[in-house]
Amino acid sequence: MQIKNIINKLSVGLLLSGALSMGACDYLDIVPDDVSTVEDAFKRPNEAMNFLYSLYGFMPAENDMFSAIALWGTDELVTPWDRSHYYAKRMMRGELNATDPFFDYWTPSGDIDMYDGIRQCYIFLDNIDGTPGFSEAEVTRMKGEATFLIAYYHFNLLRQYGPIVLMRGEVAFDAPEEEYFAAREPYDECVSFIAGKFDEAISLLPSSVASASELGRVTKVIAQSIKSRMYLYAASPLFNGNAEFYQDFTNKDGTPLMNTRYAEEKWLLALEETKKAIDQAEALGKQLYEHELVDGAPSEQGKLNYRYSMVQPWNEEVVWGYSRPEPYYGWQRHSMPRVAGAAYNGQAPSISMVERYYTKNGLPIDVDPEFDYTDRYDLADSTILLHRDREPRFYASIAYDRGVFLANSTEVVMHMREGEEHGWSSGQNNYSPTGYLVQKGVHPESIITTSQNQVINYPWPLVRLGELYLSYAEALNEYYGAARHTEVIEYLDEIRQRAGVPTIQEAWSRVGKTSFSKEEMREIIKQERNIELAFEGHRTWDVRRWKEGDENFNTVARGLEITANAPEDFYKVVNAENRIFNTPSYYLFPIRISELEINQNLVQNPGW
Repeated sequence: MQIKNIINKLSVGLLLSGALSMGACDYLDIVPDDVSTVEDAFKRPNEAMNFLYSLYGFMPAENDMFSAIALWGTDELVTPWDRSHYYAKRMMRGELNATDPFFDYWTPSGDIDMYDGIRQCYIFLDNIDGTPGFSEAEVTRMKGEATFLIAYYHFNLLRQYGPIVLMRGEVAFDAPEEEYFAAREPYDECVSFIAGKFDEAISLLPSSVASASELGRVTKVIAQSIKSRMYLYAASPLFNGNAEFYQDFTNKDGTPLMNTRYAEEKWLLALEETKKAIDQAEALGKQLYEHELVDGAPSEQGKLNYRYSMVQPWNEEVVWGYSRPEPYYGWQRHSMPRVAGAAYNGQAPSISMVERYYTKNGLPIDVDPEFDYTDRYDLADSTILLHRDREPRFYASIAYDRGVFLANSTEVVMHMREGEEHGWSSGQNNYSPTGYLVQKGVHPESIITTSQNQVINYPWPLVRLGELYLSYAEALNEYYGAARHTEVIEYLDEIRQRAGVPTIQEAWSRVGKTSFSKEEMREIIKQERNIELAFEGHRTWDVRRWKEGDENFNTVARGLEITANAPEDFYKVVNAENRIFNTPSYYLFPIRISELEINQNLVQNPGW
């Protein structure tokens, strides 16, 4: 079989650092000219290793502004750019469709053919044993990586489409029709199959990498972490007993594709699997990141702890990072204060995101009696009350008019009003549509000026310990409720104290709260998660799994009146962009119509 016929669109965006970082190329570019068959590709160790690395190339580019679903596919951000390839922006405006769907990870003609990635992994597993030059331990490890990627690519499809077609091995081109054109399998069966693949990978993978040059290659704790995330999603309202959306969601033979009866024990499984991930991570020395000590108030230390927890390369909190170098049109360049022709000044947090952060007392702004919520848009010296007395993560994440953006190794004072240095002006394409910029994810030492262009690359955090703590707290609360709130609060307080935020008890005692119902704690956990993991790509999936899309995504994104210069006019709240989220269709992505025509055994997702 000719290798050109079996390897389709292998973009080797290697996610490995050091000697393993090879940039983006086609797999055929790294196979010698005399290699024409699969067998030849595994005759020499270098070619076999390149094949393994190419398997990582099917991972979504999590730090690419054009291809990452989760960066713009939420209510966290508004941007000024309105081009055809800004798919997440178009999706949020209600343009998602089944004829030519955005973020098509299902079909060969889509953005990433996940099924081809899975097939390549099976090809690797079927051939690696015959390759000379590897020790038994090396072959075992490589098999673990390929097996993990089979599970991971299935999981990516699962969270996006719900019930999927499971690929249990390489499907021959001449396979029987029922195998080649397979039907979707029930969601819970998909979860069980994928979990089995994660377990298989865990049994083969090393506990840690041998050197810094291998950072990004998967390990046992990475596999356990993604497995636990899958179980968290499976226990959540969208997928656990959702008769409202999926009562009639069946295959053509009548097989139900979604469970419609709530199963509380799914939360128990989620908490057990997440605790395994936490224990494994901590055994390897993982801990919440703390920046080197600085002089000044504890809030300043908390701000640096939090901001650098994302951008400090391979710090002790990062469990798994996507380390492909940030592309030119990447997160940092789009977020940094405007420099003509270089930095684009346009990633703008929405007002709903700005208001989501706590006060300095660790309470929601509409709960804290010391915060003037009613008059929050009133002027207070050079800015408004909304920007005063907020928690450190607010100041680490949000840049506002007359506030400070730590970038270019200096403190840039933001001037966001009409006609000003960082504000809107007629004919300007790069501006903030809401009057804010996002600082989080921008390394303070990245420099983009008229004379310098040095972006500090760091691995985009696919998993960090803080996420595992929050997931464990959520699962604990859902399964045990108030009976385990002491432990829930301990994990939440770890997160809060690292960021210089008062503990749960210290904060809520200000309003006379010393205990919480399960429902009250659920809302606290959600807000904590939305703050701590803001702009990291989680909220796109969290809002969906919580079944909160209509209230959060089907609403107008608001900002300040950027076309005004006078402060009393600039600080008026206005509509920045209309958003549409159709229920239930937008909870799961559509399968391309042409794929349904090819495979007559497939059924479409509800609402499409």
